[in-house]
Amino acid sequence: MKCKKWMMTGVLTLVFGLVSVPSSAEVIRNTAEYNLQNGVGLKGFDPVAVFPEGGGQAKAGQPQFRLDYMGVTYLFMSAANLDLFVQNPDRYEPTYGGWCAYAMASGSQVDIQPHLFTINGNRAHYFVSSRAKANFDRDVMGHETRADGFWKQISGESPRL
Repeated sequence: MKCKKWMMTGVLTLVFGLVSVPSSAEVIRNTAEYNLQNGVGLKGFDPVAVFPEGGGQAKAGQPQFRLDYMGVTYLFMSAANLDLFVQNPDRYEPTYGGWCAYAMASGSQVDIQPHLFTINGNRAHYFVSSRAKANFDRDVMGHETRADGFWKQISGESPRL
């Protein structure tokens, strides 16, 4: 395996497919409130793949492209997508700890289907059903505002913008 080093608030090291991202920024993370399966976010789907630069479609990540980022493990479909995430994790991390954005707008933590998503600027919102996505998409800004407030109450985290 190859070794690479990047600079970003600390040194990021890629060794044997594992990446640790130390952060010197003071960030509140309450991963106990995240939607994780055995510590893995997005059910193992690539968080970059849903953005235009990642292909714009939900894709399963591969274990050889694994990132342990601030208490959450993400899998990526390629080294290129992993590199994009490392350069700007705030852009690519799912909103609301990976819970359904529409449900979060009413203060509920509901599981998701990673292939149901809406991108709004730098934010990837995921949904439990196509109906929840359609309802959210009718008033993205209003739902984001409500969901941001509930996520702050539930997790203590400010929303990623």
